[in-house]
Amino acid sequence: MKRIRIQPTIFALLLLLVATVAGMGRPTAAPFQGPGGPGRPEIKAYLKQNVLPVVRRQRQQLEPLLSAADQAQLAGYRTQLRAIRQQRQALQQSIGATAAPDSALPALTAVQRQQAQQLRTQARTILLSVAQLAQKYETAIAQQLVQLQPQKEQWASDIEAIVLKHATPEQQQQLSRFAGRRGHRGGAVNGLFRPVAFLLLAPSTPGTTGQLGKPTTLYPNPAGATAQLDYRVEKAGAVTINLLDSRGQLLRTLATEAQQAPGTHTKQVALGDLQAGTYYYQITTRAGTETKRFLKE
Repeated sequence: MKRIRIQPTIFALLLLLVATVAGMGRPTAAPFQGPGGPGRPEIKAYLKQNVLPVVRRQRQQLEPLLSAADQAQLAGYRTQLRAIRQQRQALQQSIGATAAPDSALPALTAVQRQQAQQLRTQARTILLSVAQLAQKYETAIAQQLVQLQPQKEQWASDIEAIVLKHATPEQQQQLSRFAGRRGHRGGAVNGLFRPVAFLLLAPSTPGTTGQLGKPTTLYPNPAGATAQLDYRVEKAGAVTINLLDSRGQLLRTLATEAQQAPGTHTKQVALGDLQAGTYYYQITTRAGTETKRFLKE
């Protein structure tokens, strides 16, 4: 069996994701009067309103490319991580309840230290397993994330503006030194673009994805040498239809339209050169991207 090596960047992300667990029992710092303090609620609200819905919709496009077993495994990991979070919160409350009123650093009991260590270990084990799945679908994940790159730049710019608005003059001067550096702008957004975080993100339900409206169909399915693709365009604009292999890698572009009017459209697609097996067609319009599976006889 091939041994999967976790890349340093992924492992760093895992440590970041379990940081809240690792921080149990540490003192709570006074509110930072700058980008880390008053601006934090505004950044959190911005992410919830503007970023997460879009990223979740894009994450939904990845779901058909995952095997049923891997989908079920990811759902189980999410459930386990939620349970760990609840246990962490309960442990933090118990630590706070036993701390002296004027104590800056509450002393953990042996049982509390053991519980904290167990939660850290459980979280790391789960996230390392997710990292292995992320490597399995590395190409498919990258294809989904690259479609969000224009929005990512705007989100990073907006978050940088929020940070600067709440920073003191001294902090603004310090932040200006890092302006334009790779990975500095929009750190909260960058975390969602890590393969492990993107894969762990629960996808939108079909009823809330904002996909292309009327269900897209390929007929017949299983397909023969040719097939008919019916799809709907919600917003006038460019349309691209791609053919992907069973791993989500691009085989070729089936059709491109620089400008297509709203409404239902039909395309005849040639599939005679394909071997029998599983494939995907991916339609991208101004309303979003939709990926569906089909079989070739």
